[in-house]
Amino acid sequence: MRPTNSILGQHFTIARQLRFTLPRMLMSLFIMSYMVADGVLISRYMGTVALASLNMIFPLAIFLGAVGIMLSAGGGSVVSRRMGRGDSEGADRALSTVIYAEFAFGLVVGLLGILVLPLLLDFLHVNEEQYAYAYDYQVVWLAFMPVFLLSVLFQTFFTVSGYPKLGLTVSVASGLTNVFLDILFMGPLGWGMHGAALATVISWVVAVAAGLAFFCCRKAPIRIICTRPDWKALKGACTSGVSGMVGSLSSSVTLYFFNAAFMYWLGVDGVAALTIASYSTYVFNSIFYGFCEATAPILGYKYGEQNWTELACVFRNSLIIMTVFSLAAYGLSVLFAAPVLGFFAPQDSHVFELVLANFGYFALSLLLLCPNMFAAYLFTAMGDGKRAAIVSFCRTFLFTVLAIECLPLAVGEIGLWFAVPLAELLTLILSATLVIRNRRRYGYDGQPATVVNIT
Repeated sequence: MRPTNSILGQHFTIARQLRFTLPRMLMSLFIMSYMVADGVLISRYMGTVALASLNMIFPLAIFLGAVGIMLSAGGGSVVSRRMGRGDSEGADRALSTVIYAEFAFGLVVGLLGILVLPLLLDFLHVNEEQYAYAYDYQVVWLAFMPVFLLSVLFQTFFTVSGYPKLGLTVSVASGLTNVFLDILFMGPLGWGMHGAALATVISWVVAVAAGLAFFCCRKAPIRIICTRPDWKALKGACTSGVSGMVGSLSSSVTLYFFNAAFMYWLGVDGVAALTIASYSTYVFNSIFYGFCEATAPILGYKYGEQNWTELACVFRNSLIIMTVFSLAAYGLSVLFAAPVLGFFAPQDSHVFELVLANFGYFALSLLLLCPNMFAAYLFTAMGDGKRAAIVSFCRTFLFTVLAIECLPLAVGEIGLWFAVPLAELLTLILSATLVIRNRRRYGYDGQPATVVNIT
């Protein structure tokens, strides 16, 4: 028996589940630190216009990486279910196939993105003041697209393999590398946005190098091997992880609508305020994401093992943990709003005053975000990409776009800040309905499932 089987096959109490998921939550914090570090340091070294330009091109980054994120999330689901069935060789084939697909996709998309980048920036309505900043950052990012996708994949599979602590160590190294090089490149060297992007790229290289060293080792719990493409695994990764792609694609389009709405109602300062509010909640978003990402392989393993009692136990533990996390996140975000927001903009600036006055409304989404994330990851772990995609699409696109387009017209500028909480509330109703109705289908109520996905 490989080490992963004994790790994911153990009984998970709430305490043990927290110990297993904590490294992945901390890992997510350091991954998000890439973005937050860029935001803080770009704002400090180059001003809020440069920060706003970063937010204007963020939908493009999400959009181009969507398929890669799908393969990472779906591949993790396939591998965890195969490990639960005791198919270690099949797990190796699935991991290797997904890695090959990620790399090839990154090369193609990165090259195409560079060729049409001016057209894409025009489509995103990047104005003349922001254009140079946006182009300098994004062209470097696109040139290293395969590295970005593989860094995301390896961070996912450190947890799937049962070694989240190793993933945390790699994330710490990557995060510190990014912050140090941001300061060096934009400060003493004066490389501007090119420097900020290059610092992020080098941090990805650190993660990829560590992932290759670990998963190519003969003693690794799941290994990269020379193999023909496992088309069944690739198909399973695509269908299981489609919610990740849908969520990423939807988020990129949604952010476009948000940027447009804030620009229309509040101008460039409004876009900068939105960026700061988003960055200030990323800490909790990343904790929620890390918890759901780490819990998914446990759920997938128990499902593949057909251990319905343990599957139900992990499901109940998750509900309790999410409730505590959500309440704590909202309370802490409001309590420490002023000092946190002050990291991004001077406290005597109009941008700071604008975001501080409305942050409490925006942060209400933290009460509902984790359960909605978990619902999508639950169905992904079961191999049900359809229901996972429905939850992701409604949360990240349908409900959010309706809210951002309609609320400001109904109640004015304050509706901009309530749009996300309203979308999360509508998604929670949908998520709860789907989870309750499918408890017998997948066995997380403790009884044998009526459907067993053996991909």
